[in-house]
Amino acid sequence: MHLVPPREADRLSSLRALGILDTPPEAHFDAVCRLARTLFAVPHAWISLVDADRLWCKAASGIAFGPTPRGAAFCDHAVMSEAPLVVEDAAIDPRFRDRAIVTGPFAVRFYVGIPLSLATGLPLGTLCIADTVPRRMPDAEVERLRDLGEVVVAQLRHYEARVASETEAARRRASEAALSEANRYLTLAEQMAHIGHWRVDLASGVMTWSDEVCRMHGLAPGAPPAGVQEALSYYHPDDRARVADLVSAARENRTDFHFKARLVRRDGEERVVVSHGICNEDAAGTATALFGTVQDVTEIDRAETELRASTALLDATLAHMDQGLLMIDAAGAVRVCNERALALLDLPREMMRDAPSFDAVRRHQMAQDDFARCDGTLREVLAHAPLAIQPRTYEHERANGTVLEIRTVPLPTGGAVRTYTDITARKAAEAQVAHLARHDALTGLPNRALFRDSLDQRLAALRRHGGSCGLLCLDLDAFKAVNDTLGHLAGDTLLREVAGRIRACLRREDLPARLGGDEFAILLGGEADARSAATTAERLVAALRRPVDLGGQEAVIGVSIGIAFAPEHGLDADTLLKRGDLALYRAKSEGRNTFRHFAAAMDRAAEERRRTESDLREGLRRGAFSLHYQPVFDLTSGRVTALEALARWHHPTRGTLAPAAFLPLAEETGLIAPLGEWVLRTALAEAREMSPEIRVVVNVAGGQLRQAGFVAAIRDALQATGQAPERLELDVAEAAIAAESGRLKDLAALGVGIAFDAFGAGASSLGALRRLPFGQVKLDRALAASVATPETADFVRAVVALAGALGMRATAKGVETEAQLSALREAGCVAAQGFLFGRPGPIGELAPLLRGGVRCPETPRSRSA
Repeated sequence: MHLVPPREADRLSSLRALGILDTPPEAHFDAVCRLARTLFAVPHAWISLVDADRLWCKAASGIAFGPTPRGAAFCDHAVMSEAPLVVEDAAIDPRFRDRAIVTGPFAVRFYVGIPLSLATGLPLGTLCIADTVPRRMPDAEVERLRDLGEVVVAQLRHYEARVASETEAARRRASEAALSEANRYLTLAEQMAHIGHWRVDLASGVMTWSDEVCRMHGLAPGAPPAGVQEALSYYHPDDRARVADLVSAARENRTDFHFKARLVRRDGEERVVVSHGICNEDAAGTATALFGTVQDVTEIDRAETELRASTALLDATLAHMDQGLLMIDAAGAVRVCNERALALLDLPREMMRDAPSFDAVRRHQMAQDDFARCDGTLREVLAHAPLAIQPRTYEHERANGTVLEIRTVPLPTGGAVRTYTDITARKAAEAQVAHLARHDALTGLPNRALFRDSLDQRLAALRRHGGSCGLLCLDLDAFKAVNDTLGHLAGDTLLREVAGRIRACLRREDLPARLGGDEFAILLGGEADARSAATTAERLVAALRRPVDLGGQEAVIGVSIGIAFAPEHGLDADTLLKRGDLALYRAKSEGRNTFRHFAAAMDRAAEERRRTESDLREGLRRGAFSLHYQPVFDLTSGRVTALEALARWHHPTRGTLAPAAFLPLAEETGLIAPLGEWVLRTALAEAREMSPEIRVVVNVAGGQLRQAGFVAAIRDALQATGQAPERLELDVAEAAIAAESGRLKDLAALGVGIAFDAFGAGASSLGALRRLPFGQVKLDRALAASVATPETADFVRAVVALAGALGMRATAKGVETEAQLSALREAGCVAAQGFLFGRPGPIGELAPLLRGGVRCPETPRSRSA
């Protein structure tokens, strides 16, 4: 342990402030030690500085110290006071006798230490002399040693002054470096912020400015201005006088000033600057200088201009956009409300001008009963729930009927943008599209899809709860003839009139529908029975029988109606519709323009029809058909001039069937096309066995004429069989004429003969007779049967005369008696065919007939099936 003075911390701070510890030896300190040895005749002298834990020797003479702990010698006692420490015999002094300097090689017995203090009470070390023998030292010598200690203190003070000087120099250099760095940072800051500073000395007029001001003026950094007038010359002519007046007023009135103006550089580039200036005064209140800053705000000004333009564009967009828009901030205030939002929501302009809360807007809407048409849950959410949990997108119908699509987009900083789009027209269009999807566009009646849905729902209710309903299936009679002869526009007008008449015949609860074409259906409302359904059907038949005016032309149609009931005739839609159709077909087959109720026998008939159709298809596939031919005789020569091909079906169970047993079904099912082609090709092939003068007659149905490739099929058949077109004659009945679409003229151009078949069987069209390329008129067999009556005879003569006037031959069909033949010949017919001349038969059985010709038979023939 060593002794510690009372102010040890201050002492150590002073010692270390000198910076002398661990420095190299210095001659003036060494000289003091040598002088002390000489003056006091001692072998050892040294200067010791007392550090915190060690004794460090700055100089020595006659003794050398290595690292020495603070408590190993005498100095730790010497620095305890300002008085010299004198030890006459250390060997007997209990304080020191055990220390190494006494007991060790140095064997010190005598010691005197003078404290070295730069400040009172703070000795830093000691000037020491020592001897190896005990001694006494007079007070006078102690004083002389103290004087020598003052020399060392003086040297330490010199050391202190040098250190202080170096410290001050370092501080000054640091200050200057810091100031330089600050100036550099200021310059960089001015450059980055485009801000410079300037000063005008009012006494001398000298002006100084920073490098950034130089850059603003387009000058090199450091370029000095010549004066205020030169500085003012850089300002735009339109701004210069205003800036000069502000500067003069500030100088005279000692006021601050601020302006924004344009600088014009020497290269012509304009910069926009903002300057702030103040007037400096001295202690006496005298104005000494003007000082200010100037900032280049060109880019800011340009950005502000662009921002103003963008803002104006945004304002114009908001004002003219088709959507209403509200922007709500994080606090719930409506910051933006455009004109469209005011109009769509009926918001008061005064209220929205004050940036109301969104809740205030909602309260206004509630007061207007704006949410009245929302369901209860949504109404509660829209009226009271926070904006954040409301639906992002929803549709809302206002009390005035306007339908709005409302979208909410949250903002990253809180709040939201809400848009309001008027979709009233779109919703109406969608409703119209939905209506059109389930209603017939022409008549406005429900279509097949809506009718089927309604029927399914009605039947489902019957299955659950019982009850009954009635179904009427309608098909117009003679509509196709009107459509084909008067055109589709007239047909459309007729359908609209029919729809109106159907509606007029029904009750409010009845549902009429157009299923397609000229097919309609009616679902009777309420409980249905046969009598009420029949009453409705009678009204419909009567209403649709009345003529229709189609722009100056009158059309007469009718309607056939089939009636079915649920649950009596079925509890599913397919079954009920099928049985209604079966009743409809029965009405058509029993005279048309009437109605029939479904009966179980109709199912059996339909099943028979399906079976016959299947057999017919199978017969075509197996080749179960053959041709019989009926000769046509020239009444002048009595010879055969043509053979009419008549198909026979060899049914596996029903035997051989004539055309009347299967041709109507073939036409209904579309099988008439392949069957007709087979008849044509077979007849032309078998014609090779006939005399070249004999023509082949083939009947053509409407289903064949409707085929786009019919003319090509005739041409191909002629080429395949090697027959000339002139040898073929096609018989076209009145019912097929409407389907010809110009194909008869194309066939006539080929050289094929065309005959109007069964003329007089119905309301034959004289216009078609004149318009189409017929070469022959064949009178219906009913005319031959009744030709003996005066009325029929007159009619036949008129037809024959008309045919002759049009350049056509008249042929009688179905001649069975000599009396009929005589009357027809007398009426002018030039050709005839019928059982009077022979039954139809295969080509092989007709050979004798074809060779010998025929004269008037002696006995009449029986009627044919």
